[in-house]
Amino acid sequence: MTAPENRVVLVTGGSAGIGRSTVTRLAGEGYRVVTCARGGDRLDEAVGSLPGVSTVVADVADAADRARLLERVLAEHRSLDGIVLNAGLGWAGLLEDMPGEVVEGIVALNLTGVIELTRLALPHLLTSAREHGRADVVAVSSAAAWSQVPPLTVYSATKAGVHGFVKGLRREVTARGVRVHTVNPFFVETEWLARGHGHPPESDADAAGRLSRGIAPDRVGEQIARCLDARGSRTVAVPRWAGLARLGELPPIGRTLDRVLSARSGGIRRLAARSVERRTR
Repeated sequence: MTAPENRVVLVTGGSAGIGRSTVTRLAGEGYRVVTCARGGDRLDEAVGSLPGVSTVVADVADAADRARLLERVLAEHRSLDGIVLNAGLGWAGLLEDMPGEVVEGIVALNLTGVIELTRLALPHLLTSAREHGRADVVAVSSAAAWSQVPPLTVYSATKAGVHGFVKGLRREVTARGVRVHTVNPFFVETEWLARGHGHPPESDADAAGRLSRGIAPDRVGEQIARCLDARGSRTVAVPRWAGLARLGELPPIGRTLDRVLSARSGGIRRLAARSVERRTR
């Protein structure tokens, strides 16, 4: 098995939150990391000085940027041993209140970007698995993949899509040495909601008032690092009790949620609006 210092891992969305924590942890363990974000100054400030880390300005939702990102990894390292699909956006509100371009943007980043970047990376990951005994795909999904509730209906749909994609991909590549993992956090203290509503922080100081409530990103980064060292594919809830969200898929519970939540859509709309206003003002 290849030692961490000889493994090349691509991490998307490395300028803040879960991605930043993951890049920092992997660099500390000796991995060679390439990471990307849409904002180059913020990315360089966050992780650019870490040993073994290279930064690329790229938008995972853009096809040309995805291709250029893979080209950069291969030009610099000539191989790819793992990919952490972390970049994502959220939007809080009822579907009827969402602009169409927001729906398209969230799907393009959270689902299409995940599938397409994996497709581009897969030949190189399969080569790594043949030559070194393993390769890894780690998708940062969400507990919302298992229980789709407003005001995160579209976000939840993209994460449910990621969940289905990962299950299918495992059945394509497991026997060929590629582990395929999902890490499914509950709410995390990140900028995802502010970014999704068009107010990305320009610095760490600017981010202080825009963070969503939740667990520390380091807890998620720890589980991502564990996936890259696991014997087999993993599906992980962070914290562990967040796995209870799977109960929402049971028909009796699902039908109850249908009735209860739809009857409270007005209150959900107001609560979401207040949450967004606090993080974007």
